[in-house]
Amino acid sequence: MRLAWLFLIIVTLLPLAGCDSGVYSAEKRFWHASRKYDRLTQKKDAPDVTSGQDYQVLIDDFRQIAIRYPDWANSARAQFYIGQLYAVQNNLPKAREEFGVILKEYPTNTDICATALFTIAVIYEKEDNWEKAKETLDKVVKDYPDSGTAFQVPLYEAEHYKAKGQTAEADAAYAAAIDKYKKIITDSPKTYGALMAIDFAVACYANREQWTEAIDYLATLTRDHPDALVAPKALFVTGAIYQDKLKQPEKALEYYNQVKDKYSKSIFAKPAQQLIDLINKPK
Repeated sequence: MRLAWLFLIIVTLLPLAGCDSGVYSAEKRFWHASRKYDRLTQKKDAPDVTSGQDYQVLIDDFRQIAIRYPDWANSARAQFYIGQLYAVQNNLPKAREEFGVILKEYPTNTDICATALFTIAVIYEKEDNWEKAKETLDKVVKDYPDSGTAFQVPLYEAEHYKAKGQTAEADAAYAAAIDKYKKIITDSPKTYGALMAIDFAVACYANREQWTEAIDYLATLTRDHPDALVAPKALFVTGAIYQDKLKQPEKALEYYNQVKDKYSKSIFAKPAQQLIDLINKPK
């Protein structure tokens, strides 16, 4: 989760008159640039084995997309790639500037803006400026409260304190995060946000290996919200904890079977059956 990542380079701007336009051309350019990005960043120790010129060529490719097709849906993603390419090279100030461009140029694309702002916070953290990082994380929650990125913030802050060995701060942050995720589930148990909140709440327990506490909390969800999708998810996650973390496959089967029998029409029934078959498969 600690990202090794992510401005502004002057490129020769082609005159707008006569430049190609249209979705097909944009998609083609983006596809090729994305493929090059994958090949470049998937190399082991990419910043060490790849020349700066290789990165610059790819940055120019993505920037041309953002310039030529400013209203195209994926232009914001092209800009995001630029920020990532600077970050991969550990040019953090430039990366931070590039992610800032997203906030200025694509303000209506709230999902990617939230992610860009979160990444700016990560950069501040990597620069050992936690005060600025915390301020930026708070802004993510304030400006984009309904985004999936905002859900990450409480857990991320707790993980920061844990990584720094600040036990008291970590304990307080984990407790605050769990309370926040629980409130989301209690207030809106039938929403997608509640399903996400379960994952983050369990992650808070998992980071401290509090499996009993996690199981006890998940049990309250099946009891208090039996008609909401959080109920079968809670059963499924409990089964996964018993299977993967506590190494008790027979106990896991109990929960997977409850999902299959009580919530046969839920999206968790099929994967529950698959795991039942896997556990029962002759060794």
